[in-house]
Amino acid sequence: MSALDALDARVLDMVQTGFPVCERPFAELAGELEIDEDELLERVRKLKESGVIRRFGAVFDSRRLGYVSTLVGVKIPDPAHLPAVAAAVNAYPEVTHNYQRLNEYNLWFTLIAAGQERIEEIIATIGNMPQVETIRNLPALRLFKIKADFKAVAGRSGGDAK
Repeated sequence: MSALDALDARVLDMVQTGFPVCERPFAELAGELEIDEDELLERVRKLKESGVIRRFGAVFDSRRLGYVSTLVGVKIPDPAHLPAVAAAVNAYPEVTHNYQRLNEYNLWFTLIAAGQERIEEIIATIGNMPQVETIRNLPALRLFKIKADFKAVAGRSGGDAK
């Protein structure tokens, strides 16, 4: 995709924050942008296809909903085993992020689950895989950042971090 035009930038800003919760949110946003709903949907589709929008979905405050979360570091001595362990990790719907690191603990993932018992169950299962040498549960002790917005329109306040 070529450089974003001004309308695409406004679309990006609007879909990041304050997305309407209603029967036809794109129709509502299109009205605010003074364009047709079909045009807005086509722009969003193109932004997603081009990789400008990587993921489109709701972000919930899991703690307020009663969920618990943690960061997990895994040490897999043989890098050839990383794909198999990563696939096992990705099979859990509770995994929100999973990525490789170039250090001793070479696979990291985050979990959000309905309770601590479920977190411990998943960690134990993965930790018992023969390819895994060590697994570390690293729950957050303090919350530093809960939101990040990336401004696309010059002059719009963004980069919100709480």
